[in-house]
Amino acid sequence: MELILIKPEDLAKGSAYRFSDRIINGLRKEKELSVVGFGNAISLACMAVQISSSIANVSVSELSVDYIGSPKLAISGIFFILDKESKINWDEKKANIENKMKLNFDRDGQLVVVSKKLSPDEIMPLCLSKLAKSNLLKITGAGVSINRAASLALELTKGNIAKEPLGIKLITLSTVPFKVEEETAFGTGIEIFLEKGAQTCYSEKHKQILKMLEKQ
Repeated sequence: MELILIKPEDLAKGSAYRFSDRIINGLRKEKELSVVGFGNAISLACMAVQISSSIANVSVSELSVDYIGSPKLAISGIFFILDKESKINWDEKKANIENKMKLNFDRDGQLVVVSKKLSPDEIMPLCLSKLAKSNLLKITGAGVSINRAASLALELTKGNIAKEPLGIKLITLSTVPFKVEEETAFGTGIEIFLEKGAQTCYSEKHKQILKMLEKQ
């Protein structure tokens, strides 16, 4: 399985379209492809995958977040496994979870939006407060805030800060509309669902990618 690694230093080398081209051409030759972005390049990886899937027959068969290298370094990464024939209906999986949730900003709401408005010192207590009242929490972020959303989810599930064990139930990408002057443009967002008492499940393919990264 070919690996496309997107690093923080790649942010200065071009747009997500550059990596989208690599993804599309990679799947012309391979049945399956892995894409990993880490650190500040998590958002770049998400954008590249989203662009690829919008213009070509590129499907996400697996999506996860995990630490890269030593967990003590807390370097967050996002892991995609892509193919051309994925049978996973991500919208349906998301809807099945959201139907049981109260997705608003009330005190007992189960939604947290990562943005510049909330500092890291504010958003962690907010998440823990909401999880104290509920078994499920949805964390979303768009654009560069995807990086913080992924790191937040990992700290909550692996950082020994939550009072009860937490696991990642589902991760999906989304298309987010935003205004550019008087026109509507579309960007990439991430949605991460956490559940109390659950354990984050990683596939054998995910573990294989981690071994591949050790050799980079």
